[in-house]
Amino acid sequence: MKEFTVTSGNEKERLNKYLAHILPNASMGFLYKMLRKKNITLNGKKASGNELLKAGDEVRIFFSDETFEKFSSKTVSIPESSKPLQVLYEDDDIIAVHKPAGLLSQSDIKGGDCVNARILAYLSTNGKMPSDFTPSIVNRLDRNTSGIVLAGKTYKGSRFLSDAIQSRDVVKTYYCIADGHFEKTGLYKAWHHQNPDNSVTISDKKREGDKEAVTEFFPEKYSGKHTLVRVILHTGRKHQIRASLSNLGHPVTGDPKYGRGHEKHMYLHAFSVEVPGIGKIEDPVPEYFGRFLDADI
Repeated sequence: MKEFTVTSGNEKERLNKYLAHILPNASMGFLYKMLRKKNITLNGKKASGNELLKAGDEVRIFFSDETFEKFSSKTVSIPESSKPLQVLYEDDDIIAVHKPAGLLSQSDIKGGDCVNARILAYLSTNGKMPSDFTPSIVNRLDRNTSGIVLAGKTYKGSRFLSDAIQSRDVVKTYYCIADGHFEKTGLYKAWHHQNPDNSVTISDKKREGDKEAVTEFFPEKYSGKHTLVRVILHTGRKHQIRASLSNLGHPVTGDPKYGRGHEKHMYLHAFSVEVPGIGKIEDPVPEYFGRFLDADI
């Protein structure tokens, strides 16, 4: 028999989700079967799996050691191409890390190296991997965008970050280099349209199904043919900054989808996030931004 005491990090998580973290190799159908047979109990009683957990709750799993090992073993692969993870902020429940340009936030169907895998490898290597939750990122950046990625280390941290982002309580600031002499300052409200080819269109005219995209622009430095722009996101639409600047005639420099894609890098960086109760977390703008502007004539 294995016994687990629910911590504050898992409060308000449903029992079935909690069990899925402890027994990642078991199907949900199998877990429900074990609950019905009282091979898994909550506070010594039969449970349905839909209960919301509280700190101090006791979950007992009446499996043999061999069966428990079969369903609980977690394999965290460390990709061969991984480089040391740059941690920007960490507490008991959340972690913020730097994502370099060119790295996926989460792996595609081919698997392999990504920010999420590096976070899991970091937590596992440093003895910080929880047994009752699988940490995961809560915000994604495009492959060619660098900057801050947030992840929940616990259910509590993941839910907190997800709720804060959903309610727009997390302030996200980006820096980018835009083609041309970009002069627009302040709020830009437009309409976001999802296209069948996985691209998006930002337009000043609304079409059926469109969602509002609100972006704030602050040009900060002009070079020969480009502009360094500070951007604040007020909504979190897919490709919002890239498509908005393209619609305004000043695409992100080096953007292969919405611009000319003629540079070594796409110059877009998630510079800071302001998280309620934590404050501002920053990730300095990459040096190649400055080198590009200095060389621009």
